[in-house]
Amino acid sequence: MIEFSHFSFTYRHGKRRALDDITLSIQDGEFVIVAGPSGCGKSTLCLSFNGIIPHMLHGSMEGEVRVNNRNTHNFEVRDLAGEVGIVFQNPDNQIFAMTVEEDVAFGPENIGMSREDMIPKVEDALSLAGLQSCRKRPIHRLSGGQKQRTAIAGIYALSPDILVFDEPTADLDPSGTQEVFDTIRYLHKKEGKTIILIEHKLKTVLPYADRLLFMNEGKITHDLVPDEFGQARSGVAYPSRKPKPGHSIINGSPKPAIILDDVHYHYPDGTPAVNGVSLEIITSEFVAITGENGSGKSTLGMLMKGMLKPDIGTVKIPVLQKDQVPGTSTKIGYLFQNPDDQIVMDRVDKEIACGLHQNTGNSRQVAEKVGRVMDMTGLPDFGDRDPNTLSRGERQRLAFASIIVTEPEILIFDEPTTGQDTENLARLMDCIVNINGQHTTMVMITHDLDLAHACADRIIVMKEGRIVG
Repeated sequence: MIEFSHFSFTYRHGKRRALDDITLSIQDGEFVIVAGPSGCGKSTLCLSFNGIIPHMLHGSMEGEVRVNNRNTHNFEVRDLAGEVGIVFQNPDNQIFAMTVEEDVAFGPENIGMSREDMIPKVEDALSLAGLQSCRKRPIHRLSGGQKQRTAIAGIYALSPDILVFDEPTADLDPSGTQEVFDTIRYLHKKEGKTIILIEHKLKTVLPYADRLLFMNEGKITHDLVPDEFGQARSGVAYPSRKPKPGHSIINGSPKPAIILDDVHYHYPDGTPAVNGVSLEIITSEFVAITGENGSGKSTLGMLMKGMLKPDIGTVKIPVLQKDQVPGTSTKIGYLFQNPDDQIVMDRVDKEIACGLHQNTGNSRQVAEKVGRVMDMTGLPDFGDRDPNTLSRGERQRLAFASIIVTEPEILIFDEPTTGQDTENLARLMDCIVNINGQHTTMVMITHDLDLAHACADRIIVMKEGRIVG
């Protein structure tokens, strides 16, 4: 049982309460979904379940949280690890070992579990997460979805009775998403685990839930039971493609923006990631690249940007001059799947302005552009915030803002909608569609087929490093 009693928390450098007077009781065996806009306090609530707040993330705290009648203020995270397991939004925050199997065994080893007890628990966890076939695979070779399933297996191996999932399917393809949701439902129905799930995909997960909590500005605004779920089951209305003036024409033919000719790329251990891809993307075209986890989508995107060099074949970007390096040119913008891979400054406004200072020294123009982009991406009052205090969805929008402010001619997005609530997702996609309407070439890597069909001119499907559709 989990009990919050008038619990409030403000991060050390925060200007407002991340959690504000939370009183909440979650019974053993309940399945509770926590929803709400990006930055409303959902992840902070999760981090309070097992003592990460206040023992590892510091700030001012009022009230108390009790887990099975143990005040989390008086017990370290390691003391509660066998009772509460948390799967974070970003799996890299909880993966420590070199291979999948070693990481799943990491937790049991660290709490001193005997080898004879640990081996079957690791086997069960690998089976539960569908990771038997890649148990010896190095972590750096996993896709985002495979990393998430590794994190789930690592927590499951500790056998906690309370499992907290912070958007566990954000980086998964549709089949992987369903596998994780089926796994969570199995843990609830068959093993009697208490489940707390933060999730934006309400239409899919609400049939599993006993309760739905809505949060806003650090408060729980609604605590609903199934008969009251109502409109929460509705999906997202994506913006439609807007008519374009037409593609750029050279000598009667559309002008190419990206040309790949028989491109091959292998990981350092020899495993093929991209296998014979030939593709031409036209200037101002909006292309969506989809496919299951590990199919080579992100690797293809990085080859287009110039961050990776093909082993065989060529990648040509006609807009670049001969002496320009694709990987460093602001003419090609690239949004990583994980925004933390590209955020480097200690303030939101400085992060957005960072790329502009390479092109102009006019501080007034920089400030105007930064303000305009902050408004476009739903970050109007965030200028002096430290990016580390933002939610995953807010950091994703920040990384997006820092790319579009430089007005690149080609934009490559790797899962740009990760962590976005309905309102901010619609805002983000409307922004992307409008930019594309201004002759910017778009390449969007996504698992969301509805989004791809709504926004893209063309959809490319990848499997095992090849284009199959």
